[in-house]
Amino acid sequence: MAERTIPGLSDLLTRALVTGDFALYASLMVLPMQFTPRGEKPYVLTTEAELRADFELYVDIMRLHGVTDIYRKLLGIARTDQGAEARWLTHILVRANLLTPPFQTLMRVVPGAGGWKIAEIESSEGHIHWSMGQAVIEDGAFKKKE
Repeated sequence: MAERTIPGLSDLLTRALVTGDFALYASLMVLPMQFTPRGEKPYVLTTEAELRADFELYVDIMRLHGVTDIYRKLLGIARTDQGAEARWLTHILVRANLLTPPFQTLMRVVPGAGGWKIAEIESSEGHIHWSMGQAVIEDGAFKKKE
């Protein structure tokens, strides 16, 4: 049941990002994978090469800022026709300190080979722009690069 595996997916996603483990990351995703900056047009990755490039951008920016952990507080899970949606309050941490204020994230999961897989992540536009190297963190907040 999705309600029992979603927290596990979140933990594995964090481990993959913090350790730079692309094989683990790819095993959690289903292609095509959609990333949706809240209020903006989503972008879709259709190949493993695109997924790897996006992953490497995110891992590089996390390392630049010294990110040591990502804590997601589960706010709720809802069933959908395709699987489930989980809402989180996401905290990006540098040791015991918040890098930015917590922000809401939505994770859509679908059944796949070996269990549930992530099909879409919807997050704040600042977070997604930052993960792509298109935003910076100033005074504890995401700010789009000029």
